[in-house]
Amino acid sequence: MENKTCEDRIEKELKERIEDFKHALKGDWEYFNDGCSYENFIDWLNSYALAYDDDSHHRAKRLELSYGGPQDYFLFFEDGAIEYHFLDWYDGAKRELYGEDYEIMSEVRDWLDY
Repeated sequence: MENKTCEDRIEKELKERIEDFKHALKGDWEYFNDGCSYENFIDWLNSYALAYDDDSHHRAKRLELSYGGPQDYFLFFEDGAIEYHFLDWYDGAKRELYGEDYEIMSEVRDWLDY
């Protein structure tokens, strides 16, 4: 089995995360096929994400999705920028969001900062 770097894997991981958020924002709970019924987006997010809190290192809000190997999260900066970070055992990659990905995660930020 070939060991891929985080840089090799980040696009696929980001695409899957964005797809999840896209369906959750629409209230399309059947997409998740987990047998759960959610009241709204925040109810779903409470079961999907680990935490949403200040990240003093990056001076941003951090939406933690997984921790360990691999770890991934979104950073929401005061200037409006949004980044996705994917890390796995001493390796990491990040992407600044643009276009539809940015629009979807901006809507997530609106829900989180209500």
